[in-house]
Amino acid sequence: MQDQSAELQRTNAELEDKAKLLSEQKANIELKNREIELARLGLEEKAQQLSRANTYKSEFLANMSHELRTPLNSLLLLARLLADNTDRNLTEKQIEFARTIHSAGSDLLSLIDDILDLSKIEAGRMDVEPDVVDFDGIRSYVEQAFAPQAEDKGLRFEVELAAGLPDSIVTDPQRLQQILRNLLSNAVKFTDHGSVTLSIFAASRENDLDVPSVAAGQQMVAFAVRDTGIGISDEKLAIIFEPFQQADGTTTRKYGGTGLGLSISREFAALLGGTIAVRSVAGEGSTFTLYMPEALTADSIPMPALPAAPAKAVSVRPMASLDMPLIEQPRPEEPMAVHPAGRQLDGATVLIVDDDVRNVFALTSALEMHGLHVLYSDNGVDGVRILNEHPEVDIVLMDAMMPDQDGYETTRGIRRNQRFRDLPVVFLTAKAMPGDRESALAAGASDYITKPVDLDELIELMARWVNAETTEPKRG
Repeated sequence: MQDQSAELQRTNAELEDKAKLLSEQKANIELKNREIELARLGLEEKAQQLSRANTYKSEFLANMSHELRTPLNSLLLLARLLADNTDRNLTEKQIEFARTIHSAGSDLLSLIDDILDLSKIEAGRMDVEPDVVDFDGIRSYVEQAFAPQAEDKGLRFEVELAAGLPDSIVTDPQRLQQILRNLLSNAVKFTDHGSVTLSIFAASRENDLDVPSVAAGQQMVAFAVRDTGIGISDEKLAIIFEPFQQADGTTTRKYGGTGLGLSISREFAALLGGTIAVRSVAGEGSTFTLYMPEALTADSIPMPALPAAPAKAVSVRPMASLDMPLIEQPRPEEPMAVHPAGRQLDGATVLIVDDDVRNVFALTSALEMHGLHVLYSDNGVDGVRILNEHPEVDIVLMDAMMPDQDGYETTRGIRRNQRFRDLPVVFLTAKAMPGDRESALAAGASDYITKPVDLDELIELMARWVNAETTEPKRG
């Protein structure tokens, strides 16, 4: 009996010890759960802070884009007008001054664009718009844009199209333009003797390229830019694609640049399902090779989705005297097949709605030289009023960011009047962030072009829209 009682006491003691242990374990688990919950709440707070920071960053970039591009627009337009010297009253030295101002402003614009591009890439807000791009068009542009630069430096410049290439590829022409422009500009800049060559050929399957397109079995096209320039040492090759990095400090001092170009080009290549490889020997030259899928598809793009619209043919036009884009993309809203784009604008009336007097002065000066009659408003409300008072207005140039009533609301107000349902309203704005064009079109804009605007491009675009109107009954 005594033995049973002792055994029972031992059992009870063990049970109490186990219960105590379980209680401690439960307390530990509850403590861990509280720690996990606090960590989760901390992560949520951090995520919210990051989201707010990204929002503030996007707003800052949009504002900076607008504030920097707005004065640049008037600077470049007026410098261009001076350089053209239509009144024949400037000396050669003064014309050269104007060209230098325009060149310096263009360099500043390029820097602004690079910084904005890099920020948009980091934020995952870079759009992809595939189109059909033909190789003959690429060769035509490259020869016209870079052969004169090479000739000025005494360099041989060649473009080679290998046999067996398809007629075209499907990719984003604007991004391809920026990559090739950067690679070729670097090649010419860093080469003092010898040659620069662009070779376009079908990449062999043996190329060990770590890109989605190769994994998907797609045919790749290579764009190889070879030069006989200063070259890059092996230890520096690893950093040249990093933002703000160049081979060494003397490179920046001697040749200029920010070191953003190659970093952005690499990101663009990845965005288009491709990659950039480099081979170089210091003192002998470099070869930068862009590998691109023959057809840009959802499998070859590291992005959530592609636009649903089918690919369209694109054309390449010669570069004008100062600054023209590489590839001109036809816009679906433009009646390009019906009306020639080259009609003179003599006698047409344009209404400029813009709150920046510098831009209005520059635009008015340029447009009046092309025979247009210019009306002006510095706010959206007065713009609508002037439009009602002047039914002869043929086209409106609308700024996006204005106080009180912005360009979007002003355009919606114009479209609410059936009288102006078909009136061309072109957004000419320094607001150039992702989604801005879509927002403008959704508000009722006919087209969208960013500041600083190329004068020839603006005149051509306006002519297309005014030409379209000439076949319709006159408003008012």
